[in-house]
Amino acid sequence: MFHCEQDLLSNLIVLSPQNARRRFRHHIFEEWDWKCAYCNKELTERTATIDHIIPKYKNGHSVRSNLCCCCSLCNKDKASTDLSEWYTSNLSFYSEKRFVKLKRWIEQEKCSINILSSDQFKPGSTNEFSVDWLPS
Repeated sequence: MFHCEQDLLSNLIVLSPQNARRRFRHHIFEEWDWKCAYCNKELTERTATIDHIIPKYKNGHSVRSNLCCCCSLCNKDKASTDLSEWYTSNLSFYSEKRFVKLKRWIEQEKCSINILSSDQFKPGSTNEFSVDWLPS
C-alpha cells in the first residue's frame, strides 16, 4: 500500500485526512512487525508510538524513511538524541541487527508523486480520476 513517504498525499484523494494519517501510521507499525524498533518489545495499537529516527529538532522530516514504530519508554528515553549517540551497546536491549535495520530504513530509496493540477488534467471518455507515478 505505501511505498514512499508521499503515499499519504495520494490517499488524501480517497480518504479523509484523519484516515489517511491512520493508515500511514498503521503501515509503519506493520513494517516493524508491531515491535519496537529499538528494544523489540511487542506492541499493540494502544502501546505503539511513532518515533522520528532523525529528530525533528535536528531537521528530521516526517517521512516514512524517518519514522519507526517504538514503545513509549524508548521514545521518551531517546527524545531528540541522535540514533548513533543513543542506540549503543550500553543499552541492555541493544541489537546490532536492529541497528542495521534502522540504518537501512533511513537510507531506503525515496520516490515522489506528481499530481496534475486541474488545468493540466484532460478528461478522457470517462469521468475517472487517476494519479500517475513519475520517477523523481
